[in-house]
Amino acid sequence: MRNTLFVTSLITGLIVLSSGCTSWQTDKGVEAIWRQPDHGQWSVGSTTDEDVISALGPPSQMIALDDETVFYYMREKSKGQAYIFILWNTSQQTVEYDRAVFFFDKQGVLLKYAYSKENEVDHGEN
Repeated sequence: MRNTLFVTSLITGLIVLSSGCTSWQTDKGVEAIWRQPDHGQWSVGSTTDEDVISALGPPSQMIALDDETVFYYMREKSKGQAYIFILWNTSQQTVEYDRAVFFFDKQGVLLKYAYSKENEVDHGEN
């Protein structure tokens, strides 16, 4: 009887000591100024790469293609939580992406641009 009580207490203690929960939050990329109403209006054929940099700051990435230059602005926010136990673990993470992409010709004139859909969310679960 004493051995059973000892083993049960030991297992319960190990479970309590080895279990836990955690949460996290990250914020990466540039500020999503392109979503603000007063960011400036883009005009295909007349807006320049200098206009975009002046309004939004330096892009997250610049990509040089054959006849075009691409400015890629990215914002990523994630948050999550996890529960960790000896016999059972779970975690959940929510990621929000916000992107803006601008294409310029060799002279630096805007050819086209696009934004990601607002509140694009990815739920990952492990």
